[in-house]
Amino acid sequence: MNAFLKDLEQTAADLRQQANAFAADQRQDDADLTKIRANIYEICATIGNVVRKMTPEEQREAVYRKKLEELPRNWYTALEMARAHGNAQRAAVEELKLEALADVLARFEGRKEG
Repeated sequence: MNAFLKDLEQTAADLRQQANAFAADQRQDDADLTKIRANIYEICATIGNVVRKMTPEEQREAVYRKKLEELPRNWYTALEMARAHGNAQRAAVEELKLEALADVLARFEGRKEG
């Protein structure tokens, strides 16, 4: 799990660097969206580090998976509300968060480490 969490942290750092490059190129919308993606990877890494420190080793994977699955509840609600009110910008942000989380879950399920 340590290597997985390091990978998430590196992904977040890479995204932050990309966001800074977008901002330097006067592409603020792209920078803001990239920062949102970085935040999701950071949140998932932070949750993983807490689980790693606070949970017995044999339970870590199940506890972490459960935490990640609980995370998007409010995002789904916000997405539906944004769609219902025709707020395309907010809907796009919520979709981006859900896509980033789906990527984290796919990486977690597909990793080769223990």
